[in-house]
Amino acid sequence: MALPSTDVIGAGTPNIAVTGGVLAGPLGTTVPTDAAASIDAAIRPLGYVSEDGLEPQGERTVNAIRDWNADIIAQLQTEHSVRFGLTLYGAWDEDVLTEMFGAENLDVTPATPSTGKLITVQETGSPLPNRVWIFDMKTGDKKLRIVLPNAKVSEVTERAFVAGELTGFQCVVEAFKDDAGVKAYRYYDDGVVESGS
Repeated sequence: MALPSTDVIGAGTPNIAVTGGVLAGPLGTTVPTDAAASIDAAIRPLGYVSEDGLEPQGERTVNAIRDWNADIIAQLQTEHSVRFGLTLYGAWDEDVLTEMFGAENLDVTPATPSTGKLITVQETGSPLPNRVWIFDMKTGDKKLRIVLPNAKVSEVTERAFVAGELTGFQCVVEAFKDDAGVKAYRYYDDGVVESGS
């Protein structure tokens, strides 16, 4: 019997050097199909995430069916969801604001010699569109990339405006099935390469 190995454990550290950790872009954009492939430039990094990181919140619920004798005779799945919670700190980031309020609700004026980039957000309450989301992680040589080809922000809570903390957005991203019937793709690379002979 094999002993436990550190080759199969790792942390959920963002892959900051390569992608920034959390990215989002237009629905239908070509998505990567492994843990290291390049990412289409239309899928934009969303900057800093709070120290709470990425919280998987998906669930699978079953309904236990019992017979007259109270024995469970079947378990019928009633729900399956794929969702992730996170807090984005980029409150002045155009890409973050796009994901939190919708691109059609932003008016952006480029920086000039007298002002920085100006962003006006109109809070209309219109539903947010489905988008591509990618979560990119690395620990040592190990990589994990979670790709949601069809997802949307289902919850947004804005953090308080106070002097001692960063403002930002706590959000939940919910995944839906793509054309292949898949909600999320998880690509793992354990970082252990085959030694040459």
